[in-house]
Amino acid sequence: MDNLKQEYFLLRRQKKIRMVDLAAYIGCSQSLISKYETGVADMSEKKIQLYREYIEKN
Repeated sequence: MDNLKQEYFLLRRQKKIRMVDLAAYIGCSQSLISKYETGVADMSEKKIQLYREYIEKN
């Protein structure tokens, strides 16, 4: 996991942002977010932008 991805993962956990809410905002499955955070799968640049935006705002 790269450092930036790890930072956002930890920030999401710290802020208690639920994966279900994040997935709804991004428009993807919770599974994709989990795979993205663990480095198993990638998301499109647009989804990554929305992922970061949601975590920063909430």
